[in-house]
Amino acid sequence: MNFLYPIYTEQTECQDCYKCIRQCPVKAIRVENGHAMVVSELCIMCGNCVINCSAKAKHVRDDIPKAKQLISLKQRVIVSLAPSFASEFSEYSPEQIVAALKRLGFWGVSETAIGADFVSSRLSEDFNNAIKSKDGQKLFLSSACPSVVEFIKQYMSSYAPYITDCASPLLAHARYLKKMYGDDTGIVFIGPCIAKKGEADSFAEIDAAITFENLRKWLSKEGITPYNCNPNEDDRFIPQKAAQGALYPVGGGMIASVNNYGNPIRSMSVSGISQIKEALEDLDVSSLTEPLFIELLACKGGCINGPVTKQKAASALRHVQLMQYADKVEKTLPKKILDNRPALQGTLPINAIPRAVHTEEEIRGALRTVGKYSTNDEVNCASCGYDTCRAFAEAMLDNRAEKTMCVSYMRKLAQKKANGLIRAIPGGVVIADKDLKIVECNENFARLLGSDVLEMYEIKPGMEGADLDKLTGFARFFSDVISTTGPDVIERDVHEGKKIFHVSVFAIEKESIAGGVIEDVTAPEVQKHRIISQAKKVIDKNLSVVQQIAFLLGENAAESESILNSIIESFSEDEDEQ
Repeated sequence: MNFLYPIYTEQTECQDCYKCIRQCPVKAIRVENGHAMVVSELCIMCGNCVINCSAKAKHVRDDIPKAKQLISLKQRVIVSLAPSFASEFSEYSPEQIVAALKRLGFWGVSETAIGADFVSSRLSEDFNNAIKSKDGQKLFLSSACPSVVEFIKQYMSSYAPYITDCASPLLAHARYLKKMYGDDTGIVFIGPCIAKKGEADSFAEIDAAITFENLRKWLSKEGITPYNCNPNEDDRFIPQKAAQGALYPVGGGMIASVNNYGNPIRSMSVSGISQIKEALEDLDVSSLTEPLFIELLACKGGCINGPVTKQKAASALRHVQLMQYADKVEKTLPKKILDNRPALQGTLPINAIPRAVHTEEEIRGALRTVGKYSTNDEVNCASCGYDTCRAFAEAMLDNRAEKTMCVSYMRKLAQKKANGLIRAIPGGVVIADKDLKIVECNENFARLLGSDVLEMYEIKPGMEGADLDKLTGFARFFSDVISTTGPDVIERDVHEGKKIFHVSVFAIEKESIAGGVIEDVTAPEVQKHRIISQAKKVIDKNLSVVQQIAFLLGENAAESESILNSIIESFSEDEDEQ
């Protein structure tokens, strides 16, 4: 388990469903011994695996202990509170939230949205310069979302140069708070984003990042309810309230905030990693005749729908609550605050991991290991988590996937094993469905029913689809055990011609399928086997009686046992000689 990385798997809870792979937009999952592990160097920390893990095996690193340690060691620890608090804790006033956080030990609480306003003012200047310049940059991709920055740098690296060289709102805010209150000030981010933990790991200005989910647990453990905190006049955001940088958590909010600081440029908003990929793929930047700014958000609908928010709340309601909060604040920060903004350069330092390029023969070889010998065998069912069989094969070659993840391969393997067992059983074996159509049978079954049936088997091994009731009279037992009200097992001795069959029929699945094992008890070797079996039963029963009434049976019991054992030995020797 890697507790150092923001997302990890609790192996004992993983159910081998591969749902996390299906939901991961970059397939940053490695399956080891059936357990799905996050590949940290490929992960973009979008949190889709955490949200969609039905077994709750994907966990987010808890940084509350780190935050508590900061509080105990530093004189001032300030919360950088994400603007989406307005939708996450809509039942409380901002003052109540501040009061509750102070009771946890924080020195003060400030809005991350102040950093967003700094970013908006800086981007507005950059865009105005780009508009004035005929030969200036034409495409600008927002750098506010760390998951998006990581995605583009890792998986669409040709667009990395177009990411604005501007700190994220959190980094800008952390730098500002340290500039205001001293470098020794501790900064703890609280918000809806897992990727902010990655930022805290990457930049010294951010000491820790905890989630809204963690905050709720922390407050509950300490017995603190914001509603009962009774805030005073000091329980307010420092150094002041943010402006409409508070709009950043909703789609289009960053664009609106940037436009508040200058002349608008052509812009669009895209949320969701797959939608971002579609929007940028094959985009010819040289075809742009004027600057275009694209606001990119990893979470669909924006940060208000982050992976560690209260997921049960309606997205539309969260959007409205955030907008209502943003409507109450000023559009821009005062000039004196803007003049004091910190250095804003710097995005996540991500280096793209080189991807292995596999030859066609290597891919075909991997496919053959799971029984896919031609394109017709590539069903692309996606049950393994990958969209295509070829993608799955490449994952196997990268040691991120195992053969056992392929459902069709495992089904065929199980069928082969079952068929092998059926063929190896010395008696006759037949499986039939509710319509008494044969699903599978072995050669011994066909041989027991005569030369005509054996000839049918030789023409079509397994005799799939043949009518069992037309072949034998004991087909009625299959109908009985398949019936919902019928017994689970029926054992009968049945006369057919000159033979006597011992038939054991059992339900495999009620109302669907049943199996049967048939022995010809008139065959000499079967007769001996049955006599031996019956003799053993007599011995076991007799010995049980002996233990209870030994004083009555005395030597007679021992003599009976001796006689029966001699019978068994006699028949066993005959079988060995044959």
